[in-house]
This record gives sequence, C-alpha cells and structure tokens, in this order.
Amino acid sequence: MAQPKTRLLDSKTIWMLKKEVKSVLRSRWLLLGFMISPLFAWLFQGAFLSFIVAQTSEEPEMVYITLEDDGSWGQTLYNEIAANKSELLIDPLVDVTKNYGQQLVNNRSLSVWVLIPENFTQQLEVNNRSTLVIWVNTGNIRATAAAQRLDAFAKEVINEIQIIRDLQVNWYTIAPEATYGHQLAIFLVMLTSVLAPAPYVSQSFAGEREKHTLEALLVVPMSRVKILASKLVAGLLLTMIYSFFTIVGILAYNWSIIFRAAPLPPSAAEYYINLYTVETATIPLIFFCQFLVLLCAIGIGVVISCLAKDQATAESINNLILLVPTMVIGILGFTGSILQYGGIFGLFVLSIPFSHAIIFLNGVLSGAATPLSLLGNVFYLLIFTIVTLVIGAKLFEREAIIA
Repeated sequence: MAQPKTRLLDSKTIWMLKKEVKSVLRSRWLLLGFMISPLFAWLFQGAFLSFIVAQTSEEPEMVYITLEDDGSWGQTLYNEIAANKSELLIDPLVDVTKNYGQQLVNNRSLSVWVLIPENFTQQLEVNNRSTLVIWVNTGNIRATAAAQRLDAFAKEVINEIQIIRDLQVNWYTIAPEATYGHQLAIFLVMLTSVLAPAPYVSQSFAGEREKHTLEALLVVPMSRVKILASKLVAGLLLTMIYSFFTIVGILAYNWSIIFRAAPLPPSAAEYYINLYTVETATIPLIFFCQFLVLLCAIGIGVVISCLAKDQATAESINNLILLVPTMVIGILGFTGSILQYGGIFGLFVLSIPFSHAIIFLNGVLSGAATPLSLLGNVFYLLIFTIVTLVIGAKLFEREAIIA
C-alpha cells in the first residue's frame, strides 16, 4: 500500500506556529525594541542633520577667489563679493592664482573656490550670458552652504539690471557622487538589520535550552524541521515589523530635513533636500535588501544559538561575530565603493555576505548597476543564508539526540 503523504500544515504544525507567534507577540519589550530601534536611528540622524542644516546659515567659511577677467563686470562681481563678506558669511576671502586654486583642487584641501574666468565681461556684453565657476567640497557642510550663498548672490548682482542678462554658474565637486542620504541609508540598514534579530534568535533557541523547555518541545511528535520552520516564521514576522518601522523612520527622517530646509532660499532648500533625503522611489528596494540581510542574520544566529549553552553567551558571540565585520564594511561603504579594495583584504571583504548587500544598495541608489550584477549579489546572500539555515537545521536535529 502507498504510504500517506505528510501534510505540510497539519494540526501539530499549525499549533507550533501559533505557539511561536504568540510567544513573539507576548514579548512586549522585544516588540518595542523592534519598533523603536529603526525609528530612533533615523529620527536621531534626522534631528542631527536638521540642526546641521540650520547651523550652515549662521557659521562663516573660508572662500578662495580668483579674478582672471580684466573687464568691468568681473571686477564689479569681485568687488561686490568682497564688500558683502559679512552678509555672505565669508571669513576670510583669500585671493589666489588659478594655478594655486587648481593645486587646492588636486590636493582636495579647499572649501570653496570661486573662479571669475577670462572673457567674463566680454561674453556678458556680447551674448548677455556668461559663466562663473565654483569648486566646492560637498563633504564640508558649511562650504556647501557658502557656495549656495555665492551662487545666489552672483546671479543677483549680474542679473538685476535693466538689460536682461543670464549668469550661468558651473559647480564642480570633489566629493563622492553618492548623496549623503543614500550613504546614510546603506549604513543604517546594514548596522541595525544585522544586529536586530540577535535577541529573538538567542531567546528562541539558546534561551529555551537554558530554561529547560527545549527538551519538552523536542518530544512533540513532529519533525525537527517543522519546529525550526515555525521558529523562523515567527522570526520573519519580527523582521517584517522591523522593516515596516524602518520605512516609517525613513519617511520621518525625510520630513524632518524638508521641514528644516523650508525657510531657506528655494535653490538652497532644493540642494539640501536632494543631498540629505532618501529618494522615496528607492524605499521598496531598500526594504527588499533589508529583508535579505535580516534573513541572513537569522541564519547565522540560528547556528550560533544551537552551539551556545545559554542565551547570554549566544547574544555575546552573535554580536562579536556580526558587529565587527559589519562595522568594517559599513564604514568602507560609507566612504566609497567597497569594490575599490583588492588583494587578500578585498577577498575577505567580498566573502562577508553583507558586503553584497552594500554593493546591491550602492548599485541601485547610484543607478550604475546592471541587472546581472544585482542578481549576483542577491544570489550570494541567498546561498549564504540557505547554507547557514541548513547547518542550523542539522544542529537542531542534534538537540533531539542530546535531549
């Protein structure tokens, strides 16, 4: 006779699922932590940056200036900038040659450099259009604000006359192309997501062993895989809660920047909003990547918890194993592409699964990635997660023998 097929969701499995979900929902402090930690991370950063944006309109900055034009309009613009240093919050205004200014650019040691080029006056009188060049270190918040003030002021000086004129201002930056908001999203998503599942995983596995409730659980007449799967489903429920409040935190963070930038001139407000906020259209991809990171962290946590003797040991080992490499790759990703590193160190960085999450986010947010490269990063994360979960399942099966 044919053996009856085992149902995937029999009554015992449903009971186990309900038990694990209720256990999660009863842990009010655990739920509160999963809600507050992403909100706090984003709201704190939003408050900090809002304060910084406000301060940029009050603190002076050094500005280098070069006058190459020998006509009247170049001299007029130079004189007006020099005469209005206090209003423009420039301290000091330093005259330099074009060669010296270029050296500052090459050495990345300048804040703001204003270049009034040759034929500035001639182009303005013949074509009613001319170009002013501003180099700015966008990694320096005060320098960026000073460049914005100079941009608006120069246009006001040149354009507010009876003859309609149009001053173009070319900006050149010496900072990474990725916006601060996107770099921040990558760093916070990685740091908080890797560490978030540790308390639940440690409590659900090592914690039950420490309280001697795991032995009773293992005598339930159902497969160890289904028991493990029930615990993972409860863990995934927590990750969904965490990801939801991450989205709420990002939206609140964006709002705080927009609210703080609102009193600024339109051009300055637009600049700050573009620089510091996270583009709303990218939030679904951030959510997807965070889900993969959380799943991978759970897989690693299961292995650690099945080996640890108690909950405290499991959490300590988990934090040690996950925090150090995550901080390293998070900082590397914040300062530029982690693909720039080669040799043994580069291989070590790429072997860390969370590196591929950073590469994925960098590629998506910068728009420079190809679908093939993104799929490669996703597959690496999934394969690493599957391997750790399989190892965790084998270790969990061993609990039955030990019990």
